[in-house]
Amino acid sequence: MSMSSFLMDNPKIGVEHIPFDASLWTGRYEPDESERALYWYQLVRARTPFNAQNSFIQSHHHHNQPNSKVTLVGFACDQGVRRNLGRVGARHAPPAIRQTFAKLPIPCTLQNNFDKADYDKFLADVGDIVCYDNDSLIPEILEQTQAQYSKQVAGIISQDSLAIGLGGGHAIAYASYMGLWQALNNKSDLNDINATVSSAPKIGIINFDAHLDIRNAPKGTSGTPFRQIAEYNRSQGQPFHYCAIGISQFSNTTALFDRANELGITIITDDSCARSSWESVARQLHQFIEEVDVLYVTMDMDAFPASIVPGVSAPAAKGISIDFAERCLEVIFASGKVKMADFAEINPTYDIDGRSCKVTARFLALMIQHHLLLQA
Repeated sequence: MSMSSFLMDNPKIGVEHIPFDASLWTGRYEPDESERALYWYQLVRARTPFNAQNSFIQSHHHHNQPNSKVTLVGFACDQGVRRNLGRVGARHAPPAIRQTFAKLPIPCTLQNNFDKADYDKFLADVGDIVCYDNDSLIPEILEQTQAQYSKQVAGIISQDSLAIGLGGGHAIAYASYMGLWQALNNKSDLNDINATVSSAPKIGIINFDAHLDIRNAPKGTSGTPFRQIAEYNRSQGQPFHYCAIGISQFSNTTALFDRANELGITIITDDSCARSSWESVARQLHQFIEEVDVLYVTMDMDAFPASIVPGVSAPAAKGISIDFAERCLEVIFASGKVKMADFAEINPTYDIDGRSCKVTARFLALMIQHHLLLQA
């Protein structure tokens, strides 16, 4: 049974890892063209999920599976959106994003820079961590989903593969960050991370988003991940480096901007994205990147106009342009510091003609392309 069927037909409550689903990876087959008529569905490989305990340390000894340069993992959960009083449906996004991305061709820049023997190592898929909440608020189920997802992220990164998460609500961000932290600090269990090492790599977060997502709340939600990260870093004596791109003054209260100022967050507003010179924005990006050792890039797709990306949990009235975001990604990935990326808040329930998934798939393809070309 496919993951989509699981989500639609299973009223059970709990968290489950659904492995690689080959039925999502289909596309055109062109026997009348040359061998360079290749699509992503033809190159993706299944990745065995990482075990619950010490998986990412032991995974170095999995000789039967070559390490892929990029590995996908899904976070099929919108319990955080539900807690944040948003419109739910983002848990259905991971398979929808895969189905759209699978049909995209392998660009000539990759085919020209790599031998065919390298293609098998381009991309792997470890499947999805699925949250079954029966459309209800369930205590601790978000935290359980985040913990399982973080273990997969840690396993991927420990194999020197770029981990790309497919959300799901933006509660994915806290889990992505903790998985990255876990891998970088070589810890085997999320609950055992007590990083007191002053030499811990400095992680920088770059978030494309209309919202700051630093709300105060008694429990984690899709609106709290970066406040949670800031608090975690403080508890570990680590700095908090966060750059938010596309922030709207009409999507964040003054209290949130005050908190952003207290936390030292770098903000590039949606107005600045449209009106400032590209040179000015690029300087800000370069300055932020130079201050950190490792980058985590997260794209909340409500950063883009609702007319272009309608299928999101909180549609944007203005948003930023796709071209602007692509130029930013080029700068960010050129640094060679990106080890974790993810996408959040795509909501297929409200999409129109697959527009939102198509934009997401394009960004996913660009991220993979940028990362692979650094290793060519």
